[in-house]
Amino acid sequence: MTRFGLNVERSKPREQPEELSLADQLLGELKDRLPSDACCFATARDAPGIVICHQGRSLGIQVKTERLSAVQVASFNRLRSAGMRIEIARNFREALELIAEMGVNLKPAINPIYAARDFFREETRRK
Repeated sequence: MTRFGLNVERSKPREQPEELSLADQLLGELKDRLPSDACCFATARDAPGIVICHQGRSLGIQVKTERLSAVQVASFNRLRSAGMRIEIARNFREALELIAEMGVNLKPAINPIYAARDFFREETRRK
């Protein structure tokens, strides 16, 4: 004979996580879509918000909805004179377009419904 027990408890509703900033959303998207020969990371406040290292080049993207501070402008000018390409995006879509324009070929966006199926199809495809 199998016994089964069930406890019902009243709990507080879960709090919704705070919405991520635009830079954090972009960083998460890049970690999924960057090619294997590239990496990205977030930086300090006076440098571009996200730095992408791709094929020996460093590329900076700053997601900003307001004006840059004087310290940021001076810092960006120094980095540009050292050979870093820095672009400023005002929204998520523009940031992805600028990254593609910089020469980084992003992987297609992942559809979570079909992601596992597509992954296994790609891995089992004969080469």
